Amino acid sequence: MLRLPRTARPFAPAASFRSAPGHGRFISATTTRTPIAIAFDIDGVLKQGPVVLPEAVRTIRMLEGDNPWKQKVPYLFITNSGGKDEKVRAKDLSNDFQTTVSPKQVVQAHTVMQSLVDTYKDKAVLMIGGPEYPPGASRQVLEGYGFRQVYTVHDLQAYAPPSFPYGDPIPDQQVAVKKRVDFSKVHFEAIFVFHDSREWGRDIQYMVDILRTQQGVFGTVETNEQIRNRAPIPIYFSHGDLLWGNDFPVARLGQGAFRTALEAVYKRVTDGIELPATTFGKPELMTYEYANALLQDLIRDTSKDASSRVAPENVWMIGDNPFSDIHGANNFGWSSALVRTGVFRDVEGPPAHKPTLIVDNVEEAIKAIMQRTWS
Repeated sequence: MLRLPRTARPFAPAASFRSAPGHGRFISATTTRTPIAIAFDIDGVLKQGPVVLPEAVRTIRMLEGDNPWKQKVPYLFITNSGGKDEKVRAKDLSNDFQTTVSPKQVVQAHTVMQSLVDTYKDKAVLMIGGPEYPPGASRQVLEGYGFRQVYTVHDLQAYAPPSFPYGDPIPDQQVAVKKRVDFSKVHFEAIFVFHDSREWGRDIQYMVDILRTQQGVFGTVETNEQIRNRAPIPIYFSHGDLLWGNDFPVARLGQGAFRTALEAVYKRVTDGIELPATTFGKPELMTYEYANALLQDLIRDTSKDASSRVAPENVWMIGDNPFSDIHGANNFGWSSALVRTGVFRDVEGPPAHKPTLIVDNVEEAIKAIMQRTWS
């Protein structure tokens, strides 16, 4: 692993370049170079909570061609965040980084859930998590993917208020968008943890309820012996991050922690039954396969050559989380750069999964990648 010291600067800011490093003359933009492509995490890399890091904007400019080689580099964003339609997220990122981001450059935690449409298109699913404002927006994302029977915990609570006696009444805004159905006639066939839970106690309660139902009917319950002897109701998590970074100095608990809590409660309630589940997002292989296909399309569009491809070792995942960003990239054969602006902290010792580079921030990562590939 090449570890750059904190004082290292592979080259000066792009705006000051007149020639490429190590050469006495400018390298023509027509020079054939090894294609590279970049996959960014967002939280802890380009942003800290709502705050856009200043080096993030400079980084995007470098990839758009403001570098010594005048070379554009295809890039996309792979985030274990979500809660929005990919078009809306692309618009937000365009505003954040002062550029134009296409929805085809956005892979959110739940993006790959579109692969489940053929199976659950006309089946009832319970959606857990996601921003609750604006009301109904999270459900609309799944419906936009093609799922036709998406229900939420607000729907269940409104149908049977005693089912969650400890929470506050449903806000008026949520009442306005709830689905008014008779759940005694609805058979749930899956649970989608679409995004991070906003209220663990409530969501765990309803998930355990559905997992223990008779034929997926809310308000019914089977014995533990019956549950052991039948196929479980499938549950799909959009990602598995135990921790994630925002603008607070200590990493926050993520969906992986929520899953751990759910598994413990379910196992206790069912007298030892394990909870099977499928996980998407980073570091899962399906997410990297999906992102890699998008990057290969982008590299062909950038080069104007239908046969152009980028080798796996020249695709770089830049992230702050060794367990999702780096682990996933390493497993897929990509190179990886770990930054110090998010989850990873030097004081905690070497990262659990070894990156190709460890650098201070995303700008230093891009400078190092360009120099080692093109100089």
